[in-house]
Amino acid sequence: MTPERLSDLMEEMRMLIADRLGIRARSFRAAVTRAGRLMPAPARQAAEQLFELEARIAHPKLANRTDPAAADEAAATIRLYLQNADAGKRKSRERAFLGAEIGFRIFVILGLVIAVLVWRGLV
Repeated sequence: MTPERLSDLMEEMRMLIADRLGIRARSFRAAVTRAGRLMPAPARQAAEQLFELEARIAHPKLANRTDPAAADEAAATIRLYLQNADAGKRKSRERAFLGAEIGFRIFVILGLVIAVLVWRGLV
């Protein structure tokens, strides 16, 4: 495996993360870090394997002993997850939770205001 092939593979994974999760980053490592728990554990472990392969390929003697199938397998694991991920669905769920939180807070404040008014004898 050549360093160029691995960097192309990592760039492809970075673009997939940007498209499917809506996370923009300059490098694959930064994209995985920013994605955090949005990616499941097997996908994060596969990304760690790619990072380790990147360090191995930087060394000339270790690069010859590196199995390209390991990189392809890790990339396939990441692709498998990212094909099922939907950034729009996640964002709409976050908006729904935000709306529910705001509604709950308004309900609590109105309840407190009514309780104070009743306590003071104004209602």
